[in-house]
Amino acid sequence: MIRPATVADIPDLARLHVQAWGESYAGLLPAAEIAARDIAARTAQWTSTIAAGTTRIMVLPGLGFAQTGAQRDPALAERYPQELLALYLLRSGQGRGHGRALLRAATDPARAMTALVLVGNDGALGFYTRTGAREIDRIDTHVGGAPITDMLIAWDDPAMI
Repeated sequence: MIRPATVADIPDLARLHVQAWGESYAGLLPAAEIAARDIAARTAQWTSTIAAGTTRIMVLPGLGFAQTGAQRDPALAERYPQELLALYLLRSGQGRGHGRALLRAATDPARAMTALVLVGNDGALGFYTRTGAREIDRIDTHVGGAPITDMLIAWDDPAMI
């Protein structure tokens, strides 16, 4: 069921991304910021991302996806060469092992990894903690004009996910 994403998956990835953002961030981000990331924006994002071919994207059609790539923060790259860029699973697919399966499928188990989690997204944080992640920092930033705090989490041994 879980497999590498292809160009044919772009419409599903865009739809999943929009729906999962709404489910995950309602009440945590301004509604205008969630709405700004509509199907057209997500379709363009996934078209570009898949064309670039620089990240690993695994999809569970109709339910979710995970994306990993090289660490974007040079200060973290030596210790944590891998970064979880996205993991979204619709609520209808949660609690059935799909999130862990997507995470495992997208992750290189030999490379330590980080991810950013929006503070207040307690469901995601609880999931990541159960897979072996730990908090290493907090980062104040913005989504659009809205100030947010991201928690930087790390898996020192992704083979244990």
